[in-house]
Amino acid sequence: MSTNDDDDLAEDLAALREDALPDDLLHRIVADSALESARRAPPVPSGLLMARIARDARRVARARRRRDWGTLAGLAAACATGVVVGLSDPGGLVGAALPAAPAYDQLAAAYDFQIAEPEE
Repeated sequence: MSTNDDDDLAEDLAALREDALPDDLLHRIVADSALESARRAPPVPSGLLMARIARDARRVARARRRRDWGTLAGLAAACATGVVVGLSDPGGLVGAALPAAPAYDQLAAAYDFQIAEPEE
């Protein structure tokens, strides 16, 4: 290879470099690459936003604890009521609150049931 060939090659490469892409295309490529790099990076919240999130979380947790204590108090009252009803005599508390059940004979007469007699 001669020196003239190297000079010709250098001139051809320089010409390619100068006329390769129009300016507006280069600007769009640079803008797209900046957008893509920003899209790949995760967003970082500010310190003020994180402080507000922490404050709101504490406020919600405080209200939830108050609600939970009320729920636990209701559950304890229901358990105590269940123990009292369970330990009382069967006809005492529950029997007094419920109406008396109709006798089977009254139902049979009202609806004219045919009662099968056991065969001997």
